[in-house]
Amino acid sequence: MGRAVIGRGPGVDHAPEGQAWVTKVDPGDGATGVFRDALVLARLSHPADAASVHGGFRVEESGGAEVPGEILLSPDGHLLIWTAARPLVPGVEHLVTADGLRDHRGRQVVPHRSRFVPCGLARGDVPG
Repeated sequence: MGRAVIGRGPGVDHAPEGQAWVTKVDPGDGATGVFRDALVLARLSHPADAASVHGGFRVEESGGAEVPGEILLSPDGHLLIWTAARPLVPGVEHLVTADGLRDHRGRQVVPHRSRFVPCGLARGDVPG
């Protein structure tokens, strides 16, 4: 079920009141051929509570090992930006999990899970 955009501009929520959710993740669920140094981006329906970001969002390899990385929150609180501390393992399914996030009002964000598989290349391996 889709969710309607109800407002635009500074100080206006872009989603109906109520529980927040992850509106989009990049790489998308089921993506293959993802660069080994790709960022993982998660857009939220409501601004996140910055204190909930660390520990509430992670990337794991299919065997359950958490991939070390850094998580940043955009100034407007709607975008999580995860950067791996090392190249992702090619050909191994990676699980993106958001399950401890809270929005700026302290409400729990609906848990999200998606998967992607990196290829053997990093962005710098591709000429041009």
